[in-house]
Amino acid sequence: MLTLSAYLVAIVIGMKATASAEVHLATGDSINEQRNAGVSLDTAAAQLRITREWASKLAWLSRTFPAADREEIGAENLARLRITHLEAIAGQQEHLRVPLLIAAVEERLSVRDLRRRAAGLRGSRPMADQATDTVERSGGPDAMQSTERALTRYARMPKDQLLRIYTGKSGPHIAGVIRAAHQLEARITQEGCESLSVLPHDGSPV
Repeated sequence: MLTLSAYLVAIVIGMKATASAEVHLATGDSINEQRNAGVSLDTAAAQLRITREWASKLAWLSRTFPAADREEIGAENLARLRITHLEAIAGQQEHLRVPLLIAAVEERLSVRDLRRRAAGLRGSRPMADQATDTVERSGGPDAMQSTERALTRYARMPKDQLLRIYTGKSGPHIAGVIRAAHQLEARITQEGCESLSVLPHDGSPV
């Protein structure tokens, strides 16, 4: 991770506008660390020689894209993204942010195209589906689909990327999901439930 001093150097040599998403997120981390230590946002911004508004934006993006998301996106991809890419999908549903940013790199999407894709995904979901209660959000189809998509992405990752994520902060959670799935499978068998046919995401039979 880039240090706060590295970001200051980037500012001095005029790179703030073109710095990578990795640099900006690292700086947002530093700002949030200072805020947690009791330093005011104005003071943190002054130390960085940036405006209060810019410091607030970086801190917000740092919280929006936590370490687990960054591990999944990958350092190389973050180095190729800009802060405008992050802003373009920051308001998107949490489980869609990582795939959108990865797609932005792999497909070389402009910020405008990324915004259009994010808006299309956001607008494609009926409002009635969004008005779900707490139980539905925590254990309903959307939550299960999100978990399934995440595990499918992990299973298809290159070995080095998978190992980096599994040995990082996300590892214990991945292991927990796998363990819980085995426990649920055993319970379903115990209760004598019939096995459900499994369909991939395109809806075609396995």
